[in-house]
Amino acid sequence: MRNRSNLFGRIDGLILALYVFLLIFGWINIYATVNLEIDGFSWDWTNQAGRQLIFIGFGSLVIFLLLLSDARVYEVIAIPIYGATITLLICVLFFGVEVGGQKNWLSLGSFRIQPSEFMKLGTIMIVARILSKKDVELKKWKHRWLPFLCVAFPIFLILLQPDTGSALVFVGFIFVLYREGLPGYFIYTGIGLLIVSVLALALEMKTAILIILFFSLVAFIIDRRKKRIRFYDFIKHPIILFSSIAIVYAQLVNIILPLLAPHHQVRIKLLFGQLEDKSAIGYQTAQSLIAIGSGGLFGKGYMNGTQTKLNFVPEQTTDYIFCTVGEEWGFLGSIFVLSCFALLIGRIIILSERQKDSFARIFGYGIASILFVHFTVNIGMTLGLVPVIGIPLPFFSYGGSSLLAFTIMLFIFLRMDANRWETL
Repeated sequence: MRNRSNLFGRIDGLILALYVFLLIFGWINIYATVNLEIDGFSWDWTNQAGRQLIFIGFGSLVIFLLLLSDARVYEVIAIPIYGATITLLICVLFFGVEVGGQKNWLSLGSFRIQPSEFMKLGTIMIVARILSKKDVELKKWKHRWLPFLCVAFPIFLILLQPDTGSALVFVGFIFVLYREGLPGYFIYTGIGLLIVSVLALALEMKTAILIILFFSLVAFIIDRRKKRIRFYDFIKHPIILFSSIAIVYAQLVNIILPLLAPHHQVRIKLLFGQLEDKSAIGYQTAQSLIAIGSGGLFGKGYMNGTQTKLNFVPEQTTDYIFCTVGEEWGFLGSIFVLSCFALLIGRIIILSERQKDSFARIFGYGIASILFVHFTVNIGMTLGLVPVIGIPLPFFSYGGSSLLAFTIMLFIFLRMDANRWETL
């Protein structure tokens, strides 16, 4: 049992250990990726490994302040925090610095911050504040609009930057809403639309329509046996409506695809094997797979990765940091890192369920959902399973904004969890 006589004895040891491991191991891999720029490690702050240490040090100070704070204050300041992060997103549209075709950074002297990273914290807090009210029931439409709008508004602002990857992360809030009573058909509809989108993009339209009709017929036959529906009632069955909507949506997907930015079109076509060119946008994924595959079971050894040393993989310290793990630490090292992330997310969910305060519970689920989307998309991107959309691996990738934002979210939750012991 944890010591209840002091705050630090009440902090969950497993989450703290996983955080420290991912932070240190992430830095070790960043260092390996930029090691050609460093002769030994001479505390050179001009490279990414050195700057990441500054971010880690600053994050440690923030952690200390968060653990000394009053856990009850976060529900009170949820609205101001959301308003402040929304204001930063609006400022980016007018005063932002453009990097890689996206205006998503604010310059503060020699430092830059990415407001979309801190917007995740603001959105988690406001959603937790709204849903923690006793009279809120997500089974009623009148209680759904406000949380939906609070999530949709940041997505809209981030898409204007345009930063599709960061906007996609906010879709993870559907899991929070589902946990708090949102009907399951929202998630089922989303999964169905995703499946239809894949069919429409990966296959010819005639083939996609035949597959939709086939599974619609199978669903009707199964339902007919259960409810003893006459076969000619198929024309009046709700499944015919759903299949019609799916076919129309599949047509819309093919209409919308040419309207996307050229690099988004190329990434989607590369994902489904409709392009063979790996010299431009597909180069990143191709080199990523080579790096990970070359590591074998045990890896090439720390700082011995040839793909890493020769800088074959672009953005390897940020979006593709997992390539370094795969090449230098091998399959076993990769599985260990993946297991640590899965354990972290699972532990946050377990602690969330134990919270007596609904705000703390919803806040915890918000963190778990955001971490899950980041983790899944980033790893899927490096393995060529999802389009390249530029999402960092939390606590692992290089970047001050991402590291500080996730650190603040995690330790606010740990402070709330520690407060749970005070009320026993």
